[in-house]
Amino acid sequence: MRKFRLVALTVNLIILASCLPIIAQQSKRYPTENELQQLMNRFRNFVASPSPGNRDFYIRDPRNETETQKLKAFVRAWLPVNPDVAPFLGQWTALEETQNIYPSTLKGKVCIIETFIPTENDRGISFAQGTISGKSIKTTNFASLLQQGNYLGVAFVNTRNNQPGIYEYP
Repeated sequence: MRKFRLVALTVNLIILASCLPIIAQQSKRYPTENELQQLMNRFRNFVASPSPGNRDFYIRDPRNETETQKLKAFVRAWLPVNPDVAPFLGQWTALEETQNIYPSTLKGKVCIIETFIPTENDRGISFAQGTISGKSIKTTNFASLLQQGNYLGVAFVNTRNNQPGIYEYP
């Protein structure tokens, strides 16, 4: 059993290693409105028809029915208090990463705890604040969070090539 876990962890780390450089290399700017529109179109297409294959194991919502119902109840409870923030609340997980979005005491704001496999330069956790901006949340680490159906999209700009990208979380 321990060997199986080690093999599974190794496979996950290899897959994640190919994705992390893109996500970790966020620039010091938000995607422009034009870039955000292009990313949103790509995100909508993904949500409408998630591509199976090697990503199939992470594009499915890992929550069971009880967890899903609890999250929906939590979101419903926050709708009257902070309706723009409510759809973003909860834990969003992809591979070995999570975006944990919590309501703030300030209207239109959220607290974000991101966890990921640490590299030698970080601890595997980051904290950010987010502010509602239209139908997205702009974070203090220069990402824009988009919500579509059961998915969260994190739009960013890669520092290596200054190109926008989006990472999907079920």
